Amino acid sequence: MIICDKGFASIATALFLFSVTLVSTQQFQFTDATTACVGYEAGVNTITITCNASFLDVVQAINDPDILEQEEEDGQYILKANLEVRDGVTFEMNSSNGVANLQYLKIAGANGIIVYGKIVINGITITSWDISNGDVIQQNMNGTIRRGHVQFAASEGAQIINSEFGYLGDLEPGRRGVDLFGGGGPSHDIEIRGSKFHDMWMAFYSSGAYNITVDGNEYYNNIKYSLDPHTTTHDMNITNNWIHDNPIGPICSDRCSDILIEGNLIEDTDHAAIFFSRNMTDSIARDNHVINAETGIVLSESPNNQVYNNTIEGATEEGILLTNPELLDDGVTEGNLVYDNAISDSEIGIRATRSHNNIVENITFSDIESSEYRILADSNLMIRGQQFDNALISGGGEDMTTTDTAADTAIENLVEIAGSGIIEVTEEANDGEDDDDEEAEENSYNTDTQPYTTTLGDGDSITVNS
Repeated sequence: MIICDKGFASIATALFLFSVTLVSTQQFQFTDATTACVGYEAGVNTITITCNASFLDVVQAINDPDILEQEEEDGQYILKANLEVRDGVTFEMNSSNGVANLQYLKIAGANGIIVYGKIVINGITITSWDISNGDVIQQNMNGTIRRGHVQFAASEGAQIINSEFGYLGDLEPGRRGVDLFGGGGPSHDIEIRGSKFHDMWMAFYSSGAYNITVDGNEYYNNIKYSLDPHTTTHDMNITNNWIHDNPIGPICSDRCSDILIEGNLIEDTDHAAIFFSRNMTDSIARDNHVINAETGIVLSESPNNQVYNNTIEGATEEGILLTNPELLDDGVTEGNLVYDNAISDSEIGIRATRSHNNIVENITFSDIESSEYRILADSNLMIRGQQFDNALISGGGEDMTTTDTAADTAIENLVEIAGSGIIEVTEEANDGEDDDDEEAEENSYNTDTQPYTTTLGDGDSITVNS
């Protein structure tokens, strides 16, 4: 019995010492249970988050300045690896989360933050970083310089609040800036509020995403796009943002639907301020204020949308464009309702090119340089519920002031005016000679009893007064 007791005691002692050693080792690597799911995979240079955690947990678990360096400046860190948030996990990057005091995260080189689960970014600045130069990484106009990025890959419930993103992204899919792309399924239920996005390759890109809110942000000095919800993105609200000094404003392309673009101030845009593209359907642009763009609002290959209560100033080409390309392959611009918009200080008010069966209603024009309405390339347009003040409606073939390149031989453009009371129409027909040979004829029509219709050939025009 004594021998057995001694043997049992020896085994118990060995187990106790092993347990102490194991606990000691765990405590050396991790300060608590949460940091136990913060790891580092050296082969792919990636920090992995596999359970709910915060940036403080990463700081405590990763004690290597070659992976995550804390700078002397308060709250500044250089991320020298990728950071991956696994599916089903919530990761918080909060400027007030404890002693980490994260204020500014600099993503070194071509590393990125990849989110399969949920991330909450609150009160943080995130940029690219060139360690050798001690500065952000500038991008060229082709997007070929690899730099930091944030990718939402089948992410659910992510939030970006009161934060700043700058100098991120390149042309590679998934790395374009803030990129909702790939990863085995669409990202959804995403909120982006009260934040700034600037000097990005793309400040926002999505594919297949849904239930997205982008509200009260500022987008400026971005290289390719400011906001580019793309292929089959749906149920997205782009509201109350200040979008300025970008090549193009919000553009949704390739089977987007149920997109609301509302209450945005869009200034100094090189091309279109708002763009409905490639079979965008059942969407709305309303209550936006556009100042200084090539075109205020474009609908291209996109049916069954509404554009109303927008104010457009200083469009160098046209306030609103309803267009189709020569070769249709994605959709047809038809069945759109454009009403209660104000267009001023612009070259053309509304232009229709190769588009049909759209309705424009109750448009306020002022200081239009050329035509209030220009109908081109075998288009037809219904004008309804309109008060006319010496409005010029002109017809033509291809308008070579646009990006269209090939001449169109069709010059049969149909205009229908309905529900606009009694109108006085001065018709001017171009006989192909000089302007002195044009014939003018004025007639009165009651459009409440019967619509007025006319066909405008190349160079034909009418002037309409109520």
